[in-house]
Amino acid sequence: MTEQGHESGIAGHLHYWTLHLSDSNPFLQIHLDTMLLTIVIAAAMVWFSKRLGAQLTSGAPTGAQNFVESIIEFVNQTVSDNFPSKNPLIAPLALTIFVFVFLCNTMDILPAFLMGHIASLFGIPHFRPVPTNDLNLPAAMAVSVFAMVLYYEFKLKPVHFCKELLFEPFTNLVPAPLKPIVMPINLILKIVEELAKPLSLAFRLFGNMFAGEVIFLLIAFLLLGGGTIGMISGFFVGLGWSMFHLFIGLLQAFIFMILTIVYLSIAHQAPEH
Repeated sequence: MTEQGHESGIAGHLHYWTLHLSDSNPFLQIHLDTMLLTIVIAAAMVWFSKRLGAQLTSGAPTGAQNFVESIIEFVNQTVSDNFPSKNPLIAPLALTIFVFVFLCNTMDILPAFLMGHIASLFGIPHFRPVPTNDLNLPAAMAVSVFAMVLYYEFKLKPVHFCKELLFEPFTNLVPAPLKPIVMPINLILKIVEELAKPLSLAFRLFGNMFAGEVIFLLIAFLLLGGGTIGMISGFFVGLGWSMFHLFIGLLQAFIFMILTIVYLSIAHQAPEH
């Protein structure tokens, strides 16, 4: 296979199943593959939770109950270690984020072109199987976390947060006549600091999953176009990368969860006097 064929194949696989709401505005579009898989994964989580909840047994748990309880215990311990305040919403939120992001990331271990070939049988031109390599999903989750952070900042310490926006970090370091001049600079720096939180959450998850998908595609082309030696080496390279990327997906889910806990913990911290 030629280099041009490789490039066009990879480029073609990186397109989304897109619904264009306006031909003149590229931002008015919906990635239907991301929406569909997100809904399916969320629905599967709800179905599994309800089914497991109806089968709970007391005493020593076994099977799926034991596995789920170990995950819940791990998340509860993580929240306890990083969130000193009391808020019954944080642990369920952390658990939901961890499981949902991990399940989305795990879709990347499917054969590179499998979902695309299945979608083509139904007349769908493009289909990307990993929701988290679409920047829209990590960004939406990050913005939701950011909105919660701002909500608790204004709810728990509105005066202190407004003072932080206007008076930190430079206002207290300059003479009184210069404070009105420095306050806009403080506000700009504080806004940049706050916006860095959702940006770091979104781009870290998106970048890792997107890079992993591209490497999977390169390995797939090694299998398809490298002859017998290429197919054998590609198989073992792909198997090793799949196991490694599964770990990366788990790690990224944990990082997204732990940063969410930390940001909300900061929002709950009492003002220092």
